Amino acid sequence: MKKALILLVLALVLTATYLWFNPTEQADTQYADRELLPDYIAEQVTRTLYDEQGYVADHIQAMRLEFFERLGFTQFEQPKYILFDDNHLPAWEVTSQFGIWLPDDKIILEQQVRINNVSGNELVDRIETDNLELLLPSKMLQTSAAVQIIGKGFYINGIGLQADLTEQNLRIIKHLETVYANEQN
Repeated sequence: MKKALILLVLALVLTATYLWFNPTEQADTQYADRELLPDYIAEQVTRTLYDEQGYVADHIQAMRLEFFERLGFTQFEQPKYILFDDNHLPAWEVTSQFGIWLPDDKIILEQQVRINNVSGNELVDRIETDNLELLLPSKMLQTSAAVQIIGKGFYINGIGLQADLTEQNLRIIKHLETVYANEQN
């Protein structure tokens, strides 16, 4: 009887020790779920950064912002990003349905991406695509998706784009067609 009691107590102690030190799958699932939750959420967000001379260097608006510190990115809904020219005037407005801002100042935009010329003095009025990478502060754009460039009296369809908005260079990776408007007065 005494041996059975000692074995029973020993079995209970070993079971308790095992359960104490062995993490359960439920705890792992809860940690993973917590990691997927944003650290904070903000709505109707506007952020403006200024350079050393006091000029606007960076301006972004979004309907909703979700910040994920553990995962290292910020997610936007309906972002609108304003790019400024060398004279510190708004030159391009970049919009989409969704955006992700990564720590290395890379913005990935998805769904209904539009780059509108707000200065009005460029050949290109707007660029449309389904997804786009915007690299800051170099103002480089790139995509491998279908793209349409719309300008004064023409539009160009292609697949893939590399653009430097500072140098005003656009390069279509695969040109599909160019259509010119034939206006007659």
